[in-house]
Amino acid sequence: MAAVPIGLSRNGEIRLLFEDDRYLAVLKPAGLLVHKTPIDAHEDENLRDILRDYYTGRLDPVHRLDKPTSGVIFFGKDTPAIQACKAQFESRRTAKEYLALVRGHVNHEGCIAKPLPKGMEGPLKQAQTEFEPLERCELNYAVSRYDSARLSLVRCVPHTGRYHQIRLHMRHFRHPVMGDSQHGDKHQNRAFTAHVGIKGLMLHARRFAFEHPEGGTLDITAALPDRWQPVQDATEWDLQPYGEDNAVRSNEPFSPR
Repeated sequence: MAAVPIGLSRNGEIRLLFEDDRYLAVLKPAGLLVHKTPIDAHEDENLRDILRDYYTGRLDPVHRLDKPTSGVIFFGKDTPAIQACKAQFESRRTAKEYLALVRGHVNHEGCIAKPLPKGMEGPLKQAQTEFEPLERCELNYAVSRYDSARLSLVRCVPHTGRYHQIRLHMRHFRHPVMGDSQHGDKHQNRAFTAHVGIKGLMLHARRFAFEHPEGGTLDITAALPDRWQPVQDATEWDLQPYGEDNAVRSNEPFSPR
């Protein structure tokens, strides 16, 4: 199915990526809450409430997506569908991919295995994130003691679902995500905004796939939002390969890769 606009928030357009009688998947704009939360009690707008104008039945998110992160978010329409997807998350039988713009040149692929809390606090749990560099560049503007700014586009695959996992792991790797006001490099963030013209977290949940409870595989991909266009202009990277939505419901058995 072709992605179509089904809602509008002050942070941008909400596109329908997939829908059947069990699930609904949309592109969430950066800066929009998935649902009401005490942490952001002052926010008067959230994705689930906006979607009520499109679908009046039950809609519960089956996974998390941070407010400043854009990308694929899934909602379940009934209890068995919601529980089936959440069970796959808990047993790590889903496939998730993110695109992150990070500080510095990432010159090799690898896996970060640093324990993290499951939530905002609490005991440390195993956490693993694979990463693969896709693009690198050096931009001609000074940052702090450096004469230029080095950036990399990285594909991240989290194998666990800890709080702010990719953001914390990339900071640990000394390549924090650009625009991360909590875990990033404030000097790089300010210079990036001033010279490239983008403010906010540069992290996009590009792909989410899992086994549909009625059999087969559901595999959804969300294009990079328009807010990334200045990155292509500044770096001269070809981001066209990441510029299309795609939704596939196949009869093939699910594979996490």
